[in-house]
Amino acid sequence: MNTLSRATTAHFFANQEGYDALRRHWSVLVNSSRKHELTASHHVLYLALCGKDWRRAFTPITNSRKLANGAFYGWALFRALRRLHSPLHDEELLAPLAGVVTLDMLQAVRGFVPLLSPYSFLPEAFGLESFPVDAYNVPRASAASVS
Repeated sequence: MNTLSRATTAHFFANQEGYDALRRHWSVLVNSSRKHELTASHHVLYLALCGKDWRRAFTPITNSRKLANGAFYGWALFRALRRLHSPLHDEELLAPLAGVVTLDMLQAVRGFVPLLSPYSFLPEAFGLESFPVDAYNVPRASAASVS
C-alpha cells in the first residue's frame, strides 16, 4: 500500500481534533525559524501520520559517479527510516511535535512504515518513478480498510 485510508490513520489519534492539531502544528513549525531543526525523519513521521506516500519526498540517486562512490548507502532515505524505527531517537523525533504526537503514535507508525536497508537492494531497483517496496506494510486483516 502506498497511502493509508482515513479509517487507518484515525487509529493514530484519539479523536479528529488530534489530526487537525497535528496539521496546524506542522504548518506553524515549517513556517517558523524552527523549520531548520526538522530532519527527513520528522517529515516521514508527519507524512505517515497523515497517511500520505512518504516515498515521494525522496529522489533516487541516479548520478553514476555518485553511485560508484557509495552515495546509495548514505542516501537520506535509509538514514531517515533507521532513525524513525530506532527507540534511541524517540525524544529527538518527538521534541518538535511535543504535545501533538505521542510515543504511542510513533510506535503505531513504526508498525506500518517498513525499515529498508541499502544492503537489501541494488541502486538500479530505485527508478525515477518507482520504488521496489510499498510505502506501508499493512497487516492482511486491515488491508481491506486501506486505500
